Amino acid sequence: MIRKKKKEEEGENLDRWLISYADFITLLFTFFAALYALSTLDKLKAEKFSGSLRQAFSIIEQPIYLYEQRNTMIFEDIRELIHELPGVNVKRDSRGIVITLTDAISFASGSAELTNEIKPFLDGVSRILRTITNKITIEGHTDNVPIVSGRYHSNFELSTARASSVLRYFIDKGLMPDRFAIAGYGEFRPIADNTNADGRARNRRVEIIIHPY
Repeated sequence: MIRKKKKEEEGENLDRWLISYADFITLLFTFFAALYALSTLDKLKAEKFSGSLRQAFSIIEQPIYLYEQRNTMIFEDIRELIHELPGVNVKRDSRGIVITLTDAISFASGSAELTNEIKPFLDGVSRILRTITNKITIEGHTDNVPIVSGRYHSNFELSTARASSVLRYFIDKGLMPDRFAIAGYGEFRPIADNTNADGRARNRRVEIIIHPY
């Protein structure tokens, strides 16, 4: 009796295994069928998406071209303002249009007060800035010579104060403050060698950066 019972149990286990295997095959077939359906659907979606991108880029290309044209005109207008003004130059780089004011024309030594000599040029720049909506960053920089001044305790403070003076001048001319950001980097972003007088003179500067958009 015991042996017969064991044989019956073994037969039952075999049947259950066959049913499970059949279920697994059915599920596997269903899974691959679903994957195929999804891949077909994705192709249709991808084609629609690709068409939408082509349409979007055809619309975007024209404004980008117009932005480039406008920025080129801004650059040329600023170049005309400079003429042969010593100590001021303008260039274009990855940041946008960069106007550089050296301290020789813009500030007295150790001071953040704008000179009368630079104000007519800043007046012209402010007129140009009123015609556009670009964001603007004003950066102050110094050489590596420690400052000797009762008002400013470090080159960081002097460079920031000089950037603030240019910002304040533009705001006084009616430009909106929310378009501007300022930064003072002290001596830590030199563009020339601080071991000679010419290099130090180039490093003492304020940069007005007109961003592309």
